[in-house]
Amino acid sequence: MTILPCKAAPDKLSGMALQNDDRFGSVPPLRWLVVTSTLEGLADSMARTLLPIIAVVTLGADTGLVGVLNALGLMAFLLLGLPIGILADRTDAPGRIMTGSTLTRAGVAVAVIACWRGGWLQGAAGTTVLVMAALIIGIADVFYTTGQSLLVPKLTAPDHIREAFGRVHAGTQSGTVVGPPLLSGLLLIVAAPTAWIAPAAAYLLSSLTQRHIHQSASVTTPPPTERASMWVQGRAGISHLMAHSTMRRITVANMLNNAGVMAANTVVPVVALRHLDVSPPAFAALAAAGAVAGVLAATVASRITAALGLATVRVVASVGASLGILGLALGGAIFDILPGPPEGWLGLQFVLAGGSAAVANVAGSDLVPRLAPPGKLGSVVAAQRTITLGVMPLSALMTGLIGTRLGIEPAIALWATLILVSAVPCIRIPDLDPR
Repeated sequence: MTILPCKAAPDKLSGMALQNDDRFGSVPPLRWLVVTSTLEGLADSMARTLLPIIAVVTLGADTGLVGVLNALGLMAFLLLGLPIGILADRTDAPGRIMTGSTLTRAGVAVAVIACWRGGWLQGAAGTTVLVMAALIIGIADVFYTTGQSLLVPKLTAPDHIREAFGRVHAGTQSGTVVGPPLLSGLLLIVAAPTAWIAPAAAYLLSSLTQRHIHQSASVTTPPPTERASMWVQGRAGISHLMAHSTMRRITVANMLNNAGVMAANTVVPVVALRHLDVSPPAFAALAAAGAVAGVLAATVASRITAALGLATVRVVASVGASLGILGLALGGAIFDILPGPPEGWLGLQFVLAGGSAAVANVAGSDLVPRLAPPGKLGSVVAAQRTITLGVMPLSALMTGLIGTRLGIEPAIALWATLILVSAVPCIRIPDLDPR
């Protein structure tokens, strides 16, 4: 489910400290941030892969427990995203929030190994251990992403925020690509519970790289704001988000796009492995190709958005992903009309979906940090994440229910509809950057 030494002057739009050096990306702290994001993606991908593996192999669990483990992380964004964002606004220490989250997840990885060594990773006790591990990792991930969302705009000029988020996203995606094959090789040598040493090591390395970012970065503390109750701050964050037309539109667009992505995660494995008889190794390889496409797209998404405009880019991304769905549907998922093996159309869908999702995530990522009121960024970002990420487990449940009750065809139709409609709110969004 991650920045520049020298004195900075406050930006008139956001009230945050800005970087005076125009050579964006040439200073070590930004490279350390990308390294941190890569390690976080690597560790998270291995941890979230190990949870269902241990549940099935060690505990003999069925899809019920696996579904719970997969949903807990996203449910944390839905239930805790807003209060955590408010706390981040109050503490104004995004670096410490990130590091605390990373060390917490490292501790969870070590604790799972200790539980296995102590004989507690079996039966009801083992189920409890895995559920608690998934829950704590999910909550810690909310803290990390909240801290990262606050840190990037504090240290980056407004016209470079989107590029910074693009590089961070590309780093995260790179780690996500490397994680599964690295874990596969490790599982050939050690038992699954022992393999938790790999994400633990990656988390610890990430915490060390974060020290370089904190030591080099210059952060200006915003002027103190009047302290209000968390309920009042939460309502204010939601009000700021929904009252501003641009922030409201990008939030609705991201919510629909994420719902479509989660629908894909629910539909595609069933279509590929059951309806198209694609082998598991082939499925994994095609999924990896989609992840690589996401990395490449994230690296150029900011420049493409600057050249073409946000509205055009989001429409093209939605159409591209929809063409992948259409090819999969006509290539054997619903109708067997298109020539060639189904693996080819599945691979095209993975590549188009991976690239389009990456572009959609980066395009417009600078709008909320640039438009949120000073001292309210954490609350506004948390409100946005509660909506855009909180919808994902709900989408998975709805898509799964439709697929079970009505068949795979309506589930695919829902998936395609969500992806297409996600571009509509962006059509009238103004560009903040002159082209």
